[in-house]
Formats: sequence, C-alpha cells, structure tokens
Amino acid sequence: MEDNAGRVDVQFWKIRHRAGRKRPYELRWRVGTTAHSLSFTTKALAQAHQAKLLRAAKDPATEWDHATGEPASWGRAQADWFSHCVKWAQAEWDHLAPNSRRSRAERLAEITLLCMLDESAKARRTRPDDKILREALTKWAFRPGRAETPPEPIASALAWLAAHTRPVVTLGDAEHVKDALAKLTKLVNGKPAALSTIGNRRSTLHAALAYAVTRKIIATNPLTAIRLQRRRFADCEVSPVEVPSVDQATRILDQVRTLPDYRSAPNRGPHLYAFFACMFYAGMRPGEVKALRVTNCELPELGWGTLTLTGSATEAGELWTDGGTLQDQRGLKHRSVKAVRIVPIPAVLVRILREHITTFPPAKDGRLFYDGPDQAIIGDRQYRRVWRRARKLALTQAEAASPVAKRPYDLRHANASLQLQAGLDPAEIAKRMGHSIRVLLSTYAHWVDNGRDAANAKMDAVWGRSSGSSIKALTSVNTLEIHGPATGQDDENAAA
Repeated sequence: MEDNAGRVDVQFWKIRHRAGRKRPYELRWRVGTTAHSLSFTTKALAQAHQAKLLRAAKDPATEWDHATGEPASWGRAQADWFSHCVKWAQAEWDHLAPNSRRSRAERLAEITLLCMLDESAKARRTRPDDKILREALTKWAFRPGRAETPPEPIASALAWLAAHTRPVVTLGDAEHVKDALAKLTKLVNGKPAALSTIGNRRSTLHAALAYAVTRKIIATNPLTAIRLQRRRFADCEVSPVEVPSVDQATRILDQVRTLPDYRSAPNRGPHLYAFFACMFYAGMRPGEVKALRVTNCELPELGWGTLTLTGSATEAGELWTDGGTLQDQRGLKHRSVKAVRIVPIPAVLVRILREHITTFPPAKDGRLFYDGPDQAIIGDRQYRRVWRRARKLALTQAEAASPVAKRPYDLRHANASLQLQAGLDPAEIAKRMGHSIRVLLSTYAHWVDNGRDAANAKMDAVWGRSSGSSIKALTSVNTLEIHGPATGQDDENAAA
C-alpha cells in the first residue's frame, strides 16, 4: 500500500521473545499488506536490524522487495554470481540460437570456475570435483527449463555452487575486474588460453555485467573503462598452411566420390561428393549445404548458375534446441529469418549438382543431402568421418601429416582465398560468403593484396634492379619462415 506521495506503508510490531528457540528474538514488520519476520540470537541484533529498516522507510525513494520485506538494494548487494548467471541464462534463452546457447553456457562455466568461486578454506574442503562442477554449470544451471531431476553428484554440486560463488558487486570495482580478466587468460588446467578464447570470455563477462547493471546490482559496467592492450587476435586469421590448393581440394573431392561403402552407410561417399563441392566452389558453410533444397538451385545446361540460400541446419545438440532435436533449422548466420543470400556458382558445380540430383533424388522436403532411409539431416560426425577417410587416401604422406585441409570447413576458406587472389572486389566476396567486409579482411588477411607488387617495383628501382617475376600466391611453400613446416601444397597460381 502506498500513500499519496508514493511511499510504501511500513509498520513494525514489538520484538517478541520465544523461549527455547535457537534464535529466540523475533522481529516482525509489514510492508504494504505483506507481513515479514526474522529471528535473531539476541534482542540487540533484532533492534539493530529494525533500526536499519526504519532508516530505509524514512526515505521515500526506497524501493522495497515485497518478497523479502527489505529494500531491494539489499538483495542486489547480496546477489551471488551463480544465481545472477542462472537468471541471465533464463532471460536470454529464447533470443539465442542453439549453438549460441551452448557456447554462452560453456563460457559462463569457465568464468565461474576460474575467478568467481569462494576460495575460503571451508569452501575448498567441500568443493566437488571440477569435472562435476563444469557439467553442473554447463548442462544444468545455465541450461534453463530441464524437467528431469539432476543425479546426486550434480545436485550436490549445484547446491555447493549456490552457496559458494562470489557476490556480483565485487565485479563493480575495477581492480577486481582486472584481477578476473588476468585469470581468464588461462585455461582451467593452467595453460595459456588462445587470444580468441580470451576475447570470447571477455565479451561474455561484459554482457553478464551489463545484465547486472540492468538489475541494478552494480551502477555501471566497469569493463567499458578497461581497455585491452592493442594487439591483433592473430589466431582468428586463417593460416595459409591449412588452406588446400585447387589440386589438393580436387584430389580429396575425387576420392570422396569413389569411397567404398562404410558399414551400414552405402553410397555415403558418392552422396557427399556434391556436398563438399558446394563448400569448395560456392564457399558455403556446412549448415547451409545441409539446408539446400532443389528449389534453391538454378542450374542451366551451360554457364554459371545460382544458389539462393535461405537457411541453415546446425548441429547444436538436444540440450540446446527448442524441440530437443540434434539439428536445428534456422535462418542464415547473423541474418534475419527472412534473409536470403544469392551465390553465383561456376559451371563445374552446376554440372556436379545436376548429376547429383539425377543420381540421388531430393528428400521429400526438397533437401539435396540427407542420411539413411529416413532421409534425416546429415550429422556432423557422418560427413567429417567421410572427409577424414578421403583426405588420408588422397594426400601424400607429407601432406596428410600437415594441417592442410584437416577440416571440411577449409574448403570454404579455400574458396574465399581464391576469390581474393583473383582480385575480386572485397565487397562482392563478402556478399557471396555471407560476411561483413571487416570480418572478411581480418579472417583472410594473408590473401589481401596491399600493393606489394608496386612497393617491390619501387624498391627494385632504388636498388637498381628490375623485377622480372610476379609475386607468387601465398601458400605454405613460400611462407615457410612465417608459418612453420611445409605441407607439400603446390603453388596456388600453378594449380589455378
């Protein structure tokens, strides 16, 4: 109940003594129409708490928590990291894609284990094993809505976490945040974390603190005032030693096409030949290829065709999808649900797709690629297994021992690098790849021509020489000093 000035009606009753109780002195009060009580070991403690409530009641600006009967700011100051992150996971769940849900839960678990646990002697004595804590955080605490009851080790770990994480307000201080950031540069096993891992953790921590500001637990987000040392996240770039040349890619693709049957999966290799060809010739992501339907394809008898990409099927796991399925069908990555991307495809891919549709008729829903008699969406494990088998058979011993083409995704990287080497406008490449121009240039920085030939010609003039040879395309062969041992890749220009 509020008066005309907007103040909440707070009333206190006389502190009563209840003999024979562990905390015999009971403080009783009412906020609005809701009664509350707390018990104390001494009357002095009850009176002290009553005095604090009285001071708060005299301030018309006090915001009251009707569930506790105390000022809302008191509860915010006591909010622990574990409970805060559980609330955040619940609030954000419906707005995130399944893979984003999973990655956020994993990063929150890492942050919690590295820098937000109670380090007191008592807490350490009862602390569960880190493996159990990680599972409890990732698959239970930060995965809202699970109906089943957690098994005993997980339930005990969740109870321990609820009682032994640090208050969120400790991160409202810049020095505490700097200490936390220092701890986030390490993995849980103590080894240095990759720069991209550090960046992802920092962004997750920043978002968690922004939510704490929204909940009024802290006044401002201290991370906004802490600048990282200016350095490039070099491990976000694609290294040339991982990117196959045209010759290497086509050798692996040809091997996929001729792979013998694998156990209970007949024709899986021949069926996936066009799958991998889409990644190499069209620069598609695996999830985009999974979702490709015959109605998305314009495949003329001669010349270039087009693919109109409308969605993606990503494998996140049953815990993270809305329907509890392994795969999740969504819109294009970082795009609205209705967004499309039109990708021109060369005649070679047009021919491959036409042959594929003739040999393997589309599924009932029009998908070009599927697995098993029920025509299910292809699992990541299935196509990766085929890729590993074909790569081992197609490459030389030296190439197979190198990092080149270790993942099917390297076919997409090869497509982007070839477009850059061919001199296509970066804006057009980014449009075809579904990137922003900034991401394209930072990811494929090695293939961006920043005028090396012109600079070399000027230096030749200074040294009195003439340059009779052009700069070779960047491969493992001519970047040995920078990128480590050779992979056996051919010169990209020769392969093209």
